Amino acid sequence: MKKIFFLLAMLVSVAAGAQVTHVEPVSATYTSQTVSFRVWWNAGSRDATHLSKVWVWVDYITINNNNTTSGNSWTRAAVSAASPTASITYDGSNRQGFWLQGNSGSYSAIVTVKLNITADKFNWCAYASDYPPNVTANNGTYTLRGTPPFILTAANGITSQTVTGTTLAASALTITTPSTIRDKTDCPGVFCPYQGSDRYVDDTHFCQLRTSGAKNWEAWIKDSKDEELYRIVLMPDNNWWLAQNIKYMGAGVAIALSGCTPDKCGRFYTRAEATGNWGGSSGYGPKKQGICPSGWILPVQTDFKNMIDQISSNITTVCSYLRALNSPCGNAIDYYGFASVMVLHNTLSPTYGACNTWRSNETYDSDWGIGVDCRTSCANCCNEMQLGMVAGQSVGAPLRCFRQL
Repeated sequence: MKKIFFLLAMLVSVAAGAQVTHVEPVSATYTSQTVSFRVWWNAGSRDATHLSKVWVWVDYITINNNNTTSGNSWTRAAVSAASPTASITYDGSNRQGFWLQGNSGSYSAIVTVKLNITADKFNWCAYASDYPPNVTANNGTYTLRGTPPFILTAANGITSQTVTGTTLAASALTITTPSTIRDKTDCPGVFCPYQGSDRYVDDTHFCQLRTSGAKNWEAWIKDSKDEELYRIVLMPDNNWWLAQNIKYMGAGVAIALSGCTPDKCGRFYTRAEATGNWGGSSGYGPKKQGICPSGWILPVQTDFKNMIDQISSNITTVCSYLRALNSPCGNAIDYYGFASVMVLHNTLSPTYGACNTWRSNETYDSDWGIGVDCRTSCANCCNEMQLGMVAGQSVGAPLRCFRQL
């Protein structure tokens, strides 16, 4: 009875928020420490929302010669082999479990596992979950989801911190930049996918999955030029983009926007200022740092177009997905937290042409700048996604940078 209670409690703790994944024992060959079980789920209403890849692990307890388990405890069994091999992958050298690739509809497979144990007689139970441990943050506190205890590990793969509960104050984080998280199931999860050395974390600046929209990752970085903080988001092109315009005020450069603070709208930069030498690569063309933070680059049109194409083929949808929610021009969704607000050029604004269209007639569009105008019906109002400049224009434009890790 105690054994059954333990198993049920374990399954409930790992299945919270996950799919209904069923595991049924099939057979065991004790002389070779091999067990078989069926993993399955349905596409019906109970199992409709789930990942197609699940984490599988096996626990065992040794049976003594007198056919009791007295003095023994349930232990994770390392896996030395598993089949069907075509659907099995491991997490590096970790053999405390494995990934089983299924599909998003109904799925069923008999899984045979060779356990790396020495017990001649044992009881065993297999588990499966599509709910990797994860982290969210709010008001200076991390909430860890999964089955405690959790092990947080830095990007170097060595430095770690164990968290026995499900919450952790940011001030109690002893690892500067935790990268991965594991829970009691040894299932690998991502604490933060951004691995740049400029990542910044404190009680109010987190790396976490956004709670709305696309629920994509967001984090913060610090620009070494002026210690300025920027929020960043992981976009559908699998690149990190600044979710704020550049605010750097170098000697004799950058126009502040009248009526719009640099913290909200950034600053305007001429082509020469944007592509100048500020500690990294300079000039026109791809992979130029210019005025961006170290390690970040000015997007050329193909870079931005690639990101746009991953969002939608409908440019109106793109605009609403990228605009900030408080945009004064047109409806906004800000689906990815890109937070592109509308800013006024006032009398400095050139004529950009039709709304929600690609602009392809600018001299330098092939070198840098985006080429999409997300206005709808707002006079003299230009979306700050307009990173390019009309040829000959010397007033400047707001800038976004991105990073290819």
